[in-house]
Amino acid sequence: MATFTPPKKSLMARFVRVLEWHHLGYLLPFVVLAASLAVVHMLWQNESQESREHLQDEFDAHVRETARHVEDRMKVYEQMLRGVKALFAASGSVSREQFRTYITRLRLNENYPGIDAVGFAPIVALPQWHKHIESMRKEGFASYAIKSEGGKDFYAPTVYIEPFFGGNQHAIGFDMHSDMAYRIAMEQARDTGNAVNTGKILLRETDGHLRAGFLTFAPIYNFKEGMPGDTLEQRRASIVGWVYSVSRMETLMAGILGEASSMIDIEILDGNTLSDETLMYDSDPTASHLIGGTGYLFKSAIPMEIASHPWTLAAHSLFKFDAQMEGGRPQFVAYIGTGSSVLLALLTWLLVYGRARALQDAAEIRQSAARYKQMFEDNTSIAYLLDPESGSIVDANAAALAFWGYSMAELRGMNISKISFVPSGKIVDVMNKIKDGASHRVELHHRLKSGDIRDVEVFSGPLNYQGKTLRYSVAHDITARKLAEDGLRLSMTVFNSVKDAVMVTDPDNRIVMTNPAFSAITGFSADEILGENPQILSSGIHPPAFYLKVWEMLYQKGEWSGEVCNRHKGGELYHIWLSIRLVKDDGGKISHHVAVFHKIKKRKPTEMKE
Repeated sequence: MATFTPPKKSLMARFVRVLEWHHLGYLLPFVVLAASLAVVHMLWQNESQESREHLQDEFDAHVRETARHVEDRMKVYEQMLRGVKALFAASGSVSREQFRTYITRLRLNENYPGIDAVGFAPIVALPQWHKHIESMRKEGFASYAIKSEGGKDFYAPTVYIEPFFGGNQHAIGFDMHSDMAYRIAMEQARDTGNAVNTGKILLRETDGHLRAGFLTFAPIYNFKEGMPGDTLEQRRASIVGWVYSVSRMETLMAGILGEASSMIDIEILDGNTLSDETLMYDSDPTASHLIGGTGYLFKSAIPMEIASHPWTLAAHSLFKFDAQMEGGRPQFVAYIGTGSSVLLALLTWLLVYGRARALQDAAEIRQSAARYKQMFEDNTSIAYLLDPESGSIVDANAAALAFWGYSMAELRGMNISKISFVPSGKIVDVMNKIKDGASHRVELHHRLKSGDIRDVEVFSGPLNYQGKTLRYSVAHDITARKLAEDGLRLSMTVFNSVKDAVMVTDPDNRIVMTNPAFSAITGFSADEILGENPQILSSGIHPPAFYLKVWEMLYQKGEWSGEVCNRHKGGELYHIWLSIRLVKDDGGKISHHVAVFHKIKKRKPTEMKE
């Protein structure tokens, strides 16, 4: 014989019954809220950590890119000095006019910003002193003299320098080898055959101010036939002079930083020591120095070797860069998660208290008068009878008494307009429709005896009682539902207000939802983009293999983040930082793809992360 087995109750229902048994049902919404907020906090921490790691990667990329730009620019300048060396090697002897013509054609200001001058300093042995001075005076330098302390075996005075105006003219005759910083670089260049920097020096501007700069020396040899110049002794024996460039750091760095200059403070230091004495350049002198500075989230220091001389590129983030930590996905998770937690707690409250109220209503209805037992039986909602002619309350059930706060004696004969917010004229119109047999549903505001205002949903219909047509109304308190709806609207407002673009696609990768930030970045409105494939945003820059790799990593890890170049609806290209995640249903199948992105500064292809 078959037996009937009642269905098992859900775990939540059992939990609620246990709480009710111990009169602790009121705690459940708070337990749900606390647990939900704890989960949201963990998600927020994870997103914040990911955001910080992403910003750290972006910061490091900016710093590495700047270091490469500095090294690349200095390599170009070294190549320029090699060209001047080649001029001497090819000609054997270069006249002043030939030197001037060559340097002029280089167009230093346009092609080599930061180089103030290029000079030539030949070696003048002590026996050639007078002959050298006489030769220079014949060229028009009537008061020419070698500016040196003397007592040396040889000198290296500047005889050519271009452009030949302003302070550069005073360099003629100055013995470069007499300055200790110059001498170290010159001898290192002589011994190695490479271009060598002097390190930090102070250059006097035309306005009298001192600016940080440096000189770069390249040796010029006159190797005898059969002498390859491979050994130190051969190079020392064959040195005839040096060509050099004079560079200012401030002009040298112009244009290297680009947009990053407003977000990152770049400092160039001479050598490997971080100190004010070694500081050669600071992109933002008003910001806190990396040397002992505080108040920034990210910092880095990269050692470099520029023309055989050590430099250090130090960097730290500025407020504009650090401020990115406050927005984006962590903020989105915090807003949506908190709102969802409150809504979940509210729904739990409705479950617990709605059940308790239903049980209470049922008990009160069973105790109602016999003549209304059939009308009010099993009805846990607010129920009452109205006279459609006058709008007076004829009767009400216990739920109505408890809800409004009035006794039956106070309610009987009271006009419904004292409770309802609807004007009397409108109530009469409804009553007239009821006389015609019409039933209605309407949302109203009810004023309780305590003065509180509640939102109610009223279902009204005609009822014949003792030959008279009355209005039978059943009302439900929907105040909590209204609050929940307001919360949902708030969640959508937050979704539509975040600055990051959000795009949701279905399993077939058709776009089903976007926010206003998406339209602002891509140029496509929601009506234009819904139902489309995200390929409509493709720039055509990335090869198919790039997208195959993205999908492969997405389905392996459930998420992917990286830089992507897209094309605006208007045709222009823009770069974004894109994060994609898979959303799965309870069965483990993919239900949606959620993409969040924001614009970023363009970076070199080698730095793009897949």
